[in-house]
Amino acid sequence: MKVEGTLKTDGDMLTAVRNLLTMLLKQRIVDFLLVPQEISHGRSLVQTLVKDPTHLDRANPFSPVMPMNSATIVSQLTADKPGKKLGVVLKPCEIRALIELTKLGQASLEDLIIIGTDCLGTYEVEDYAKLIEEMEGAAEEKGSRILAEIRQSIANPGTGLPISLRSACRMCNAITPPLADVTLGLFGPEDEIFISLESDLAQKLGLELKETRDRQEVIAELIKSRTAVREQVFSEFRDKMATPADFADALATCTRCYACQSACPICYCRVCFFQTETFAPESERYFRWAEREDALRMPTEILLFHLTRLNHIAASCVGCGMCESACPHDLPLTTIFEAVGDGVQKALDYEPGRSLEDEIPTAAFKETGT
Repeated sequence: MKVEGTLKTDGDMLTAVRNLLTMLLKQRIVDFLLVPQEISHGRSLVQTLVKDPTHLDRANPFSPVMPMNSATIVSQLTADKPGKKLGVVLKPCEIRALIELTKLGQASLEDLIIIGTDCLGTYEVEDYAKLIEEMEGAAEEKGSRILAEIRQSIANPGTGLPISLRSACRMCNAITPPLADVTLGLFGPEDEIFISLESDLAQKLGLELKETRDRQEVIAELIKSRTAVREQVFSEFRDKMATPADFADALATCTRCYACQSACPICYCRVCFFQTETFAPESERYFRWAEREDALRMPTEILLFHLTRLNHIAASCVGCGMCESACPHDLPLTTIFEAVGDGVQKALDYEPGRSLEDEIPTAAFKETGT
């Protein structure tokens, strides 16, 4: 049975969470923890596989920066089922991507404890690093100060950090972690951290939980505002995409560098069709194509590349926005993939990351009578 309440923080939320993570290792509930750690004077974040709890002094599960979708890392750590008890600290979109990868046979949930965090959104790595650089005070205090400012923005919309959220986060309405074994929440009173976990695990950790309050109302209000932004973005996108030429124009500056593909947690193919000899033909073929068409854009097949990616991942796209963050040409990939994915998912009555039991429609074969 799950129990929920709030952690005692004594005014220091990060220390309270670090103490909880430390106990998971000390009590041998997990052998290893994959946890976001502040690096470079707090300017950025990196997922770190921790064995010794003394290395948790810079852990920050609530940091509003996400250099990559960590479902990819969990896939690397679990695909071969190594038999290690592993705890992983993930944001909601990372959990949903992990669920999809598990269905696709690219990750395993065996011996895994998912520690999910509420997410108020993340910022581009470069913007966040510059913000931290410009902040005065000790580096080890900046993470807590940033967290406090973000918490204040829940109760006072329009306040918060002086930088813009990533485009994916501005329209994300999946802000609480699905299917988490342990939930660490920010929604609620500013001085509290919500926690939900199995009662036996709470006993092993010696947690004394206070009654929680005001959480669901805060969540509902933020979901409502994010959904409004989401619908507006989708509506504007669909109005602009009246013809195939409009869609091609939106991708006009693409150089097919494959950065979006590399950053996408759902693009898991070991060998991509677009990086095979089919798309690196002998020189003479290019000239034949140019002769046939009178003009040939180089590099070739840019539109086909994006359409193929859409076809492969639209049903499982979790909207993490890593593709757009990785793009060196600022293509509106989040809007494109989210808008198309939203339509596909509604048509198939499928929500990525909602359940392990829901089969991915495009990956399942069912024989039906005619």
